Amino acid sequence: MVCGSKYILAALMSVLLLHFCSRSEAGSNFDCCLQYIGQPLHPKFIVGFTQQLASEACDIDAIIFYTRRKTAVCADPKQKWVKQAVRILSQRVKKM
Repeated sequence: MVCGSKYILAALMSVLLLHFCSRSEAGSNFDCCLQYIGQPLHPKFIVGFTQQLASEACDIDAIIFYTRRKTAVCADPKQKWVKQAVRILSQRVKKM
């Protein structure tokens, strides 16, 4: 019985490993924000944004700003400048 348990445990571990590996390949562009930028970005340098929720896959709530230099910057969604930048970017999209 002990031998059978080892095989079941090994099979479960293999399935979990395959699941996590396939998930990381499919979302290889996805990284979690672990900390926020210390200084504000001017909205004219930002071309887009996405929202990261702590309730989904990452540890903190964040707004991920994408800049003209093709970099991603993590910002605290509670900050006044972040809310203002999101509002400006949302208005840009509506005008299109």
